Amino acid sequence: MAYSRNPTQAFKHESDNSRARTPSNDRTQTSFRTLASKQRTTKLFSFITLSLIFAALLFTGNAKASVVDDLNKRGQGEMSYLFWTLYSAEFYATPTNSDRALKLEYYRAIDSKDLVDATKEQWNKLGYSNNNIQRWLQPLYEMWPNVEAGSTLTIRVTEDNISRFYFDEQPIGTIQDKQFGEAFLAIWLSENTSEPGLRKQLLGLNK
Repeated sequence: MAYSRNPTQAFKHESDNSRARTPSNDRTQTSFRTLASKQRTTKLFSFITLSLIFAALLFTGNAKASVVDDLNKRGQGEMSYLFWTLYSAEFYATPTNSDRALKLEYYRAIDSKDLVDATKEQWNKLGYSNNNIQRWLQPLYEMWPNVEAGSTLTIRVTEDNISRFYFDEQPIGTIQDKQFGEAFLAIWLSENTSEPGLRKQLLGLNK
């Protein structure tokens, strides 16, 4: 009859067709897995690359230039008191001395008031008037922080005699008084300084 069919043969035929399709399905699934793996690898590589770029930008942002990078270093030395070395000092200037800078790196923790009081003592020894000293001390009491071992304090005196202070390379204040910068540098550089040996080192006179 036209509609007669052997059930066993039909089942066998369909099973054969199912098995015949299996290799193709496996290849398709394998391709999908391979594609997914490549995509994951690409995303991971992109993430690592972006992370490295971000880290480089962060490092570049933190590695700020020093405020004395454009000046010439004239000399350096260390300040000692009794058995302790308190700080190292470096003197910088342009070839014409239009801009000058003194950078101090401290080896010990010192309270800001003690720093200002020591400055006052040196100005008294250099013979500056009490009126000038009191005028110069006020902004220092307000401006200077406590220092720790490794802290740096820098003064840069510009051509127009404006004095700018930096703590760990960050600006902390400006003093407009035209006489201040010269008087402050005189603590180390004047011929009447209490540390003539350090003065010679800073000015490069020992070479």
